[in-house]
Amino acid sequence: MAKRILIDGFVKPGFEHVLETFRSNLSSGLEKGGSFAAYYRGQLVVHIWGGYCDFDSRRPWKKDTLSCFFSSTKAICAFVIAHLVDRGHLDYSEKVSKYWPEFAQNGKENITLEQLVSLQAGLVTLDDYKLSEIRDDPKGLEKKLAAQKPFWNPGEAFGYHPLTFALYLDQVVSHADPKHRNIAQYFKEEMANPFDIEFYIGLPKHLHYRAARVVLTRKMDLEQLAKHFKGDLNLFMETAKNPKDFHDVRRINDPDCAELPVGSSHGFGGADAMAKLCGILANGGEHEGKLLLSRELIRKFEKPIVKGYDINYGLDHWWSLGTTLFGVKEGNEPVKFIFGHGGFGGQWVGVDTHYKVGYAYTTGFCDAAASYNGIADQRLDSLYHTIYDCIRRIENVILPRINYFLYSQYEKATNAKNKL
Repeated sequence: MAKRILIDGFVKPGFEHVLETFRSNLSSGLEKGGSFAAYYRGQLVVHIWGGYCDFDSRRPWKKDTLSCFFSSTKAICAFVIAHLVDRGHLDYSEKVSKYWPEFAQNGKENITLEQLVSLQAGLVTLDDYKLSEIRDDPKGLEKKLAAQKPFWNPGEAFGYHPLTFALYLDQVVSHADPKHRNIAQYFKEEMANPFDIEFYIGLPKHLHYRAARVVLTRKMDLEQLAKHFKGDLNLFMETAKNPKDFHDVRRINDPDCAELPVGSSHGFGGADAMAKLCGILANGGEHEGKLLLSRELIRKFEKPIVKGYDINYGLDHWWSLGTTLFGVKEGNEPVKFIFGHGGFGGQWVGVDTHYKVGYAYTTGFCDAAASYNGIADQRLDSLYHTIYDCIRRIENVILPRINYFLYSQYEKATNAKNKL
């Protein structure tokens, strides 16, 4: 008896191979439930979904399934900051304390907004806090954020800020925005609603019935992690202590947790929503006569600010204004950068202004090992290569293509070339 494959969606002519790849991933068992979408030159060209959003109940993934994007939500936070910069309410070169005076204590007086968004501030965690304080005691959380001492001298290193990234930016936004909205509110009113993008930072409880259930397909091997870890293990373990109410990502399956408006981790939507957001940016920042971000701001996201292994998680990337980057080289052309952000377990959102494509992948079947060990997620990897095969075929591009997903790959290739 043939295995039943749950798959549905839409692909525009020329992108049929993306559907074939997704179907292959489902039939092989590599994919158990997820969705992929892409916008190319301002048009939706792929929106496919399949498998289960809750395997135990055999609930299939649907067109309107809302999936947690985890840290890919950080890209939205970065775009919100850019939106405020575009409108003159923020400046990357200014000190954070200009907008939030209470921030200027315990060695944080000279931290600039650029340093904060590019992971150089040293504020990777708080000494003691719960994530639920963002809802239950926002003023108390604000005081803890303002009082926290950096874990290194700001500007002298960079390290991944798993949850505090958006907690700090939330304060910057609420202080700089004339209406004093937080990131979730600002994004909804200024960016999501005007462009008909259904994406939530904090999932409303009445929509939880549409949420994909998060399960772990592979847990993190701590012994292997320690053996190959490139960051500061003591700092990593310190970061892992808090928040005390979010030690296990599966807590996101609890509606009380999912509703928290945490821009670092609690973003819910479909792949089509994130692909649309990224597609608008990839296509110049305008859509249907409305401006999302200026081309000038979008170009800044393509310029690396820090690079290499970060001091906390040991991630091997380029980082820009709140997003990660990877390099692409075609033939003898200069390296071009794609910017976006990964999320726990295999999520990804990407913006490519060269080919004018924005794309997103999401799943509820999360591979923890891939998140921490730098292992390429095969589901996303196969879809990424296929979508570009389709685009390059449409544009008649035959130049060889090299992807530098890690900074060390680029560094190794550059060093080898220099020795010739």
